[in-house]
Amino acid sequence: MKILITGAAGQIGSGLAKRLCDKHELTLVDNLRNGYAEHLKDDEDRFIAPFHDVDVATADLFSHCGTKFDSYDAIVHLAAISALADCETNPLETLHCNVAATANVLDFARKMNVPHVVFSSTSAIYENCDTDVFTEDLEVNPRLYYSLSKKMCEELVHTYREHYGSKVTILRFFNVFGPDGDQTRPNPPLLNFVYRELTKGKAPILSGDGEQVRDFICIDDVVSMLDLCLEKKPNDVFNVCTGVAVSVNQISKWVAEALGKEDLGLDHKPAGELWDSYPDLFQGEYGLDKNIVGKETTRYSKGSYQKAKDLLGWEPNTDIESEVKRVTLQIK
Repeated sequence: MKILITGAAGQIGSGLAKRLCDKHELTLVDNLRNGYAEHLKDDEDRFIAPFHDVDVATADLFSHCGTKFDSYDAIVHLAAISALADCETNPLETLHCNVAATANVLDFARKMNVPHVVFSSTSAIYENCDTDVFTEDLEVNPRLYYSLSKKMCEELVHTYREHYGSKVTILRFFNVFGPDGDQTRPNPPLLNFVYRELTKGKAPILSGDGEQVRDFICIDDVVSMLDLCLEKKPNDVFNVCTGVAVSVNQISKWVAEALGKEDLGLDHKPAGELWDSYPDLFQGEYGLDKNIVGKETTRYSKGSYQKAKDLLGWEPNTDIESEVKRVTLQIK
C-alpha cells in the first residue's frame, strides 16, 4: 500500500513508520515542532522513507504529498499538539494544529480519492465521564482545550462520513508509553519523566498522592492496532488500551527497579502546583482555575478494548510491569 503518515516524527508516528517501511510505500510528514527527525532515520542517517517538513494545518498537501494522478491507499493522521499545558496556554494554536489540520487532511483525502483515513483521537475525550470503565458508546463532553479539540475533530470525521461517504477509523489512544517519549518538554510522558529524573539523580515529583490510576499501553501494541486497522479499514471508533488500571506511583517504582534504583525517593505535591511553571494561565481576573487542571492530572482512567477484540480480533499485552521495565531499558 501507499500510505501517508502525518506526525510521523512523534512517538507513535515513528513507531508505525519503522514497522511499515519494509512492506509499504510510505510518505512521512511532520513539522518537527514536537517530533524528532532522527526517529525516522536509519543507521546511516538516511530517512527510512520520503520525508516532508511541513505544517499539515496550512500546507498545500497537493504540492507536497501528491497529485491527482498519484494517490494513496491510506492516510494515518497523527499530527497534533497534545501537551495539556501547551493546549491550555495556546487555545488558538491548539485549534490550528489539531482541528484545522484534521480538516485539511480529510479534505485532501476526499479530493485525492483516498479510500481510508485513520485519525488519532484520545482517551482524554472521556474527561467528564463518571464511570469506572470508558467504552466507545459513552456520551463525551470534554472541556479542556486538548480533549475538546479532539472531540471537534471527531465531529469533523462524522461530517465527512455523512456528506462524502469518507471511510475513517477513529482510534482513542490511552496513556501510550515507549522509549521515544519526549523528555525535553516540562511535563513529559510519565515513564520518560521518571527515567529522566532518576538518571539525573533527582527525586521524581508526582502530582497529587500518586495513587491515581491510568490505563497505560505500550507503543508496540498501539502500532499493532494501527497496522491492523490499515488492513481491515473499519469505519468506526475504537479504544486503544489494555483495560488494566495502574497507579502513577507503581509505574514509577517499576521504572526505578528496571534501572536498579533501590531508593526511588518519590516526592509529591498538590495537583494544581504541577502547573506553576505556566504562571500566565492563572493571572488576572479571569485566570484558569487550578482545580480544573488539578482534576485532570489526578483523575481515574481505565478503558475497555472489548469492541476492538470483538470486531477486529485485536488484543494488547496486559503484562504492564514487564512492558514498562523492558521499555525503560530501551530509552537512550
